[in-house]
Amino acid sequence: MKSAQSSRGFTLLETLLVVVLIGIVALAAVPLLSSQNPTKLDVAAAEVGNALRFALGEVERNASCVWVDGSVSGHLQVWSGCTSSGWVVVSDPLTKRVLDIDTSGPAFSGQVSMAARFLVPLNSTPYPRLFIIGPVTQLQLYVYDGATPTPNLKGPLGPGSGVVLTLGPQTVTVAINESTGLVTLP
Repeated sequence: MKSAQSSRGFTLLETLLVVVLIGIVALAAVPLLSSQNPTKLDVAAAEVGNALRFALGEVERNASCVWVDGSVSGHLQVWSGCTSSGWVVVSDPLTKRVLDIDTSGPAFSGQVSMAARFLVPLNSTPYPRLFIIGPVTQLQLYVYDGATPTPNLKGPLGPGSGVVLTLGPQTVTVAINESTGLVTLP
């Protein structure tokens, strides 16, 4: 014979336990899924590649010199100079704003980290500044340290140089060839 009270549904305690477990799983999964968005990393790599190509183009167009400065974490700026007026920050030709790739800002939600790693041959220490001199006879690329106000020459650009972008466990390097200045994306 069955009792008058049959077991139907779940108790309040069981329901709360399931809701808490789902919340814990969501808290662990959502940040991992959002930080794995490869689109942000691809866009950042494309912007860095375009900035490096633009810097090289400025040198060739004006037969002048350009600084590529990655000494500020999360930023890559292009400076033009070698004139009597001194150094000026280059403007982006499309936006007419200062050419400053900022991966620490809202465009990338601060999730993409960027580090300029310009190397000197036979030295594994990365430096944050690249100096490009116009093609009198050929393009010349030199590595400088991040000292302020006057950076110190470390030597010619070596193999493996570029800008490293990281998003979570993913890392890509926008490379620049030490002899030709060719910029390559992964």
